[in-house]
Amino acid sequence: MLSEDKENVFKQIYKNYIDMNKMMINELDLATAHDGLTGNYREEMWVKFFRGIIPMKYSIAQGVIIIDSKGRRSNEVDIAVYDEQYTPYVFQYNTLKFIPIEAVAVVIECKSQDWNKDELRKWSCSIKKLEPVRTGVARIVSGYATGLTNTVQTRTRPIHILASIHPIARETTFQKVKQDLGAYFDFIICQQKGRAKNENREFKVLVKNEGKTLSWWGDELNKASAKKDCEDKKEEKERNDRSKYLELQFINNKTEKKKILDIANKEKLTDEWLNEKYDELEFKDLKLTNTLKKLNVEGNQFLTLNLQLNQLLMLINNPMWFPHFAYAKRFEEVAKEIAEES
Repeated sequence: MLSEDKENVFKQIYKNYIDMNKMMINELDLATAHDGLTGNYREEMWVKFFRGIIPMKYSIAQGVIIIDSKGRRSNEVDIAVYDEQYTPYVFQYNTLKFIPIEAVAVVIECKSQDWNKDELRKWSCSIKKLEPVRTGVARIVSGYATGLTNTVQTRTRPIHILASIHPIARETTFQKVKQDLGAYFDFIICQQKGRAKNENREFKVLVKNEGKTLSWWGDELNKASAKKDCEDKKEEKERNDRSKYLELQFINNKTEKKKILDIANKEKLTDEWLNEKYDELEFKDLKLTNTLKKLNVEGNQFLTLNLQLNQLLMLINNPMWFPHFAYAKRFEEVAKEIAEES
């Protein structure tokens, strides 16, 4: 049982997130009333918000184009969250930044009250079609290795977020937005508008795949397919079938897996024992079955977003080792093209 002081701390944090939500709504109202709600103003507001909840190991940039070593590029990204600890390559031209896909962890599209769903889908697909390369070379404890040996992370993709001030009043409309855009954006933030004139408003966060397990999310983010939704429009059944993973899925060495299972059998581990000992986790058939929904804090949209987003960031082994040779090869090709033109 927490002491009264500690309980008060958690209550205050909870209330602060509620206040933050209301404060941002009020800020938008004030800016709108004074004709100050430009696109850049909205982006600055969201940058401030995400900077407050995303760990400092990540950098945040506005006005970004994401590129890959094949020469492809995304549409302009309003806000990009990227890790430059091991991938410090940000190619900047005046105020526009070009960031390699291998470094990007989150992409955020900021919209006003007007939406074009087809354009939003195209925006998302322009990023999903970029291809991280696994041929980076680095020194590890046991020697030198390439990313080709990492079977857990074969094709990363950033977490996609739509942050909008679009007001929605009906629950059925929220469900339609989630259905229409949920396959393209992992998180959709929009304004919940009360029907009554003076009814309280807040930002609401929609997550179509909130009920999926963390293993499903790990596979989705680290073994992503560019064809999913963007090209062949296939249903998610095949992906769902592959989501029935053991907790041990993240251990690739078969001998190591067997050793752990032998220990588990010897100790006679059961779901009941695990669920009782670690009551914040959920086990079934000795599988970890926690979903993002388990991180939902009732009545607090932004606190929930904080916990869910940061949990997903912990599933991304980001960045991938930077493929210097792949980018050098691309620049060599460009150099030849320029020489032939002159």
